[in-house]
Amino acid sequence: MSFADANGFQTGLALGMASMASIGPNNLMMIREGLLRGRVMFVASLVWGTYVALIAASYLLGDSIAGLAPVFRTALSWLGLVAVSWFAWQSFRAASTAGQVEDRSGKTETGRSCLARVMGVVWMNPLTYVELLLVPAALGQSFAAGGARLEFVTALILMTALCCYGYALGGGLIASLLRSRANLRIFDLISGLILSAVALFMAMGLVSQ
Repeated sequence: MSFADANGFQTGLALGMASMASIGPNNLMMIREGLLRGRVMFVASLVWGTYVALIAASYLLGDSIAGLAPVFRTALSWLGLVAVSWFAWQSFRAASTAGQVEDRSGKTETGRSCLARVMGVVWMNPLTYVELLLVPAALGQSFAAGGARLEFVTALILMTALCCYGYALGGGLIASLLRSRANLRIFDLISGLILSAVALFMAMGLVSQ
């Protein structure tokens, strides 16, 4: 079934599932928070709140955003390539630095510093704006009825909630099963490899345009 054949709610679910399937800096950060036994629900709520704000903006400002989408999407994609490469380097650095293997189960991190850390990843990741502002705005304009656009936004918000809390709690579940802090280094190494592959495919796609 293509997006053209689907109703608003189905399209929102499909786009939300695509967002869940894409393993990028935001999702990896939430999994890592669970592995560290940190402020799991707080971090997931911060990320989801950001997603809701962007999706709401795509609905309220749909016409103007959709008109600017092609230009901004290209610019944000190039910025996203730089950001993903930087996040990959950070993951490799964390994997190679013993001091990065911390345990947040004691909640030594303050709420303010946690907020700054999480927002630094989410808001500095240009792909966040592509996936949750530009793409929803463009798709939302394909629905003639306002009710269908609202269904689309509602389904997308529900799916992003499942994504945020699912990844964060999933990381906590993995931590309870593995029970080894050394596994965090393995996770960071795998994250670096995944993000490097994402950056490579992004570069190939941008160069071929």
